[in-house]
Amino acid sequence: MDTVEIINQKLREKLSAEHVKIVDESHLHRGHKAAGGGGHYSIVVVSSQFENVNVMDRIRLVHKALDQEMTGTPKLIHALQVKALDAAQWNEGG
Repeated sequence: MDTVEIINQKLREKLSAEHVKIVDESHLHRGHKAAGGGGHYSIVVVSSQFENVNVMDRIRLVHKALDQEMTGTPKLIHALQVKALDAAQWNEGG
């Protein structure tokens, strides 16, 4: 299973994500020595768990769901840009 599939699966399982969009931006960072082998990803995730939760705490929830991929060995994710929305925000056009 590739990293994009792993991210999708983890967010759907751990956050009950209703929608997940993942863009692999690793090609934009070729030669970035600090990456340690991990990729660069931009994600949009929609979950009812984000209702009444501030932006920073939503991002923390996403990071917690992907902790193993961000800190484990091998490190699959080096950089992660997150847009976390609740269902109402998504339905309004995200």
